Order: sequence, then C-alpha cells, then structure tokens
Amino acid sequence: MFKVEEVAHGVWAAIVTPGRGAVGNASIIDLGDTTVVVDTFSLPGAAKLLRETAEQLTGNPVQYIVNTHYHGDHHYGNQEFADSLIISTELTREVLTTTGPPELGEWQEGLQKQIAALQEAHSTAADTRVQAALGYEIEEKQALLEATPAIRRVTAAVTFKDTLDIHGADRSIHLFTYGGGHTISDAMVYIADVKVLIAGDLVLNQSHPAMLHGFPEAWTGIVERIGLEMDFTRLIPGHGGVAGRESIAEMLSYLQEIQTYAAAAVRSGESAEVWIAKGIPAPFDTWEGSHIFDWNFRWLYNTYNQS
Repeated sequence: MFKVEEVAHGVWAAIVTPGRGAVGNASIIDLGDTTVVVDTFSLPGAAKLLRETAEQLTGNPVQYIVNTHYHGDHHYGNQEFADSLIISTELTREVLTTTGPPELGEWQEGLQKQIAALQEAHSTAADTRVQAALGYEIEEKQALLEATPAIRRVTAAVTFKDTLDIHGADRSIHLFTYGGGHTISDAMVYIADVKVLIAGDLVLNQSHPAMLHGFPEAWTGIVERIGLEMDFTRLIPGHGGVAGRESIAEMLSYLQEIQTYAAAAVRSGESAEVWIAKGIPAPFDTWEGSHIFDWNFRWLYNTYNQS
C-alpha cells in the first residue's frame, strides 16, 4: 500500500502505491520521546499498518496525529489511532463537524456512480497515461467502497488558528497555515532542525493537483509564499514522491498555466471538448494522475465561461 522513505534523521515519508487504496501520502516524525504522524491515508487497513510502522521505526507510541486538510484520503484512517491526539486547523475541524459523515447507503451509491463514470471514461480514453491513471482511480474507489462499512469519522480534539508548536525531548515541530488554497484550510508541518517541509496537497511532486474544491488565485499566492518564506531542502508532498525546492516552481507553473490555458479556451469560443482533444500540454503530460487534468480544465473552463 505504501513504501517508507527516510527523508532525514527521524523523519520518514510513507509514499502510497497508486491503485492500492491508501491514496494520499503520510509522514512519520520521531520527537525523541514520542511520535507524530501527519495524515492517515484513505483506508483503515492502511492506517493500521502505518501506525505499526511508525511505532517500529521510532520505538515510541504515536501521540499526535496531524490532518493537513479535510479530504478523506488524509483523515479516514484516524480511527486506527485511538490513543493519539488528533490536531487540525479550526476550519478543517469545522468543515468535518458541520457536514457530518455521509450516510452509508448514500455514500456507497455515490461511489458506485463514480466508479461507473470512471469505467466509461477508461473505456474511451485514447491517451495511455490517462487510461492508466483512470485504472488506478477505479481500483482506489473500489477499495474505498469495500471499506466504507468499517470507516468512522474521527475529527480533531485540538485545533489551531494560525500556528502550533509541538515539543519533544529531541526536537520541536511547527504546525502552521497560510489559509486556504487546495481547500478552505490547509495546514503544513515544518521540521526546522532537518529543514523538511510536509506540505499536504498544497505542493505535489509532478502529480496533477485536484483543484475542484480549491481557490486557484489564493493557492498560487500560498505556494509563492512557501518559496519565499520557508527554509527547507526536502519536501514531502500529499501526492507523488519526496521532492526538493524545485517542486515550488513546478507547482506554480502548473497552477498558473492551467488557468491561462482554460481562459484562452473560453476566449476562443470553442468548446471544452475541442481543447481537451488537444491533449495535456507539456510538461504536465508526463505527470501522475493524468485524468485529473481533464477535471481541472473543465472546472476552470466552466467557471470562466460563467463569469
């Protein structure tokens, strides 16, 4: 479901394997006398393995869980950390407690419809990369569908507005938010002694970011601010492999260029289908999650077409 990579002393990235159901990356941090896990995957089974892995690596129980944002692939596994203190931003907890968990039958019906739509798109996709990405998405949705009866929503017991520091025997970590970009509220974790930034879904590594719940202009500003203000050498993204500072420029390029591309499509007077048929522009045509470009482009096209 995931592979563990040591990013720095006492810091590990749990990078998911596409199509296996875990979906979003997680991180493990050894504070010396206790352990922090950042994000908990999409499946309880994967989260259980994550907890066991964290305890084996650090020799200490997982005392703290940090959820970077409200998407399920980053918090559905919370229930496997019953003895841990879950932390998120105030707004992330508010979203999860206000909406409430989905009713099981309704959730399963929604997933079945999504799987059917994905299968239809898979059968007609001409681009082999898009076809492969859709295949992974179908497998992950099917795994989630099977797991839904066992998933319970567990939200944060501790929240913060702007920043929060956690101190251990050997190191401290800094939790912070620059507001909402990918979602209404996105948190990050900075480990100063080894210059590692855990960015959640704000910065990915050559992986198409899902923009449908986001705020593109604010998101772009947040990524620019990360590049200017944060002194890091390694970055653990919400999706994709471990990266370095180059990921900032790549992410900015994606966010800016897809908006420009969608705006040009609207100005042309041509349909979204005409522009989709052109394929994914380089260099983003080689990024993971190729099918997400279609979702992002159509959402932006429709947004600009209505304004």
